[in-house]
Amino acid sequence: MRSGLAAALLVLAMAAPACSQPATNPSAGKPAVLNGKPSAPRPSLADAIRVARDLGPAGATTQVNLNFSLKTRQKERLDALLASGRTVSPDEYAAEFGPDPTQVNAAIAQLREFGFEPSWEPGSQLIAVDGPAPNAAALLGVEIDTYREPDGSTFYAALATPNLTGPLATVVADVAGLDSYRRLHGHAVKPGGLTATDLMDFYNISALRKKNLDGTGQTIVFPEIELLPQANINDLNKFAIEFGLPPFSQVLTVKQDAKWGKPEAPIGEIVLDLEIAHEIAPNAKLVVYLAAPTFAFHNRAFSQLVTDHLGSIISESLGICETDTSVALRDQLQSMEVQAQAQGMSHFVATGDSGAYECGQSEYPAASFPSTLPNVTAVGGTTVFESKQGTYFQEYAWGSPIDESGTGGGRSQVYSLPNYQESVQDANGHGYRQLPDISADADPITGYHIVLGGRDTQAGGTSASTPLWAAVIALINQDLKAKGIREVGFANPALYWMGENRSKFSTPPFHDITAGNNLAYEAGPGWDFATGWGSMDAAALEAAWITYIKSGGA
Repeated sequence: MRSGLAAALLVLAMAAPACSQPATNPSAGKPAVLNGKPSAPRPSLADAIRVARDLGPAGATTQVNLNFSLKTRQKERLDALLASGRTVSPDEYAAEFGPDPTQVNAAIAQLREFGFEPSWEPGSQLIAVDGPAPNAAALLGVEIDTYREPDGSTFYAALATPNLTGPLATVVADVAGLDSYRRLHGHAVKPGGLTATDLMDFYNISALRKKNLDGTGQTIVFPEIELLPQANINDLNKFAIEFGLPPFSQVLTVKQDAKWGKPEAPIGEIVLDLEIAHEIAPNAKLVVYLAAPTFAFHNRAFSQLVTDHLGSIISESLGICETDTSVALRDQLQSMEVQAQAQGMSHFVATGDSGAYECGQSEYPAASFPSTLPNVTAVGGTTVFESKQGTYFQEYAWGSPIDESGTGGGRSQVYSLPNYQESVQDANGHGYRQLPDISADADPITGYHIVLGGRDTQAGGTSASTPLWAAVIALINQDLKAKGIREVGFANPALYWMGENRSKFSTPPFHDITAGNNLAYEAGPGWDFATGWGSMDAAALEAAWITYIKSGGA
């Protein structure tokens, strides 16, 4: 980036509220980033229980938040649909593949017998249940205990596997929410920054905007875990005025439901996501789903997001150490991702800002969930260097050993290598899903100009590179629709086809990043664990997408 711009705004950035990942300890109430350095990952549930005091069975005053994930129908036909690249509408998905309504109603009746008032909407993959811990323990045949951590905060957890009986056993695939410890966090770090003009020139997005592509007719949806008070709305409005963008009142919708819990205090994550998306695709609609940071609430909001299908692009800047997630939790979200993919939705997920060590520097390299899911597009981060003209010069993989930050990347320890990655299978992947898939600027030192706390400041993190990619896809979708071509949908098969055939394009769709590392893995030619295929040349990416679809791509 232009060093003068960075220097001029650095003081403001340091004085502004941190645009960072939320504190994972609910009692802390403070950002988990100081001077741009991500906090150490929170201990795993098992480690927390080892050092906590067991206060015994949770009483009736302890409210548990459960999600029952429902079985899909006609799995073989659904698998065939996904493999073909065809899509269906939400109503078609519910009628053909969604849970059997008769069986769901029988399960709901069983839940009511145990004193619960469950919530389910036709087409949803979840039954949401809130109620006293003793009722849940009796229903599922487990003991739910309360634990007090050394800092005085408490959480509940059940260690045994739940036992499903009766109608629940018939229609429920698994149940999640049997602990209140594990929490999502954002993937943004603070250090003013690259402006919209800088970004559009650097990544050749300006060529798309000159074709009158501005996101019209597109909607980007954002799962978020923090509140959006009037003060942040004021930030958004100031940003729009400063850069001559349409007012946010014309494009922004905020959705919130008591069933999704109480979001955390605002620290700027939503502001970052929305401002970046808006400056790239100014006429795209932006819809935010607000939920509490526990997976029970996140998954309920996400299920509604998929069922509503208000937009075909999802931008998510949230994550958690993959190995500190339960099988039920992962399977529950995976089933919703399958539905999203079948409905033609593109889901971009940040890979995290702790380099290859999402679970902590003292642990083996590990990745961030849900970016490890095989049917999302995992977005990593780079450090950018502009030419004197403000156009593309070069990028490095973002990795800062001094403050132990950098782009997430590595391998899943859960999901097998998907078919689209077979050509880039790496020995370090051990046959598992590899990430990231693609990247863009994320280093806070070469970050983005935003307005936060009423001030011009600078922000970075894979929380920034993710909405950038989502917004560019909105421009591409707009053009594809105008040409009578299907929208992008699940992006990875096309992205890997482009990467494998990059030498055939007059202008490659990706900037191949061959220098830098993410504290464990080096960037190199072609796909790598630090930057995936690299960052975009937006105009070339759009042309490659058209070629992919017209040449018979799925």
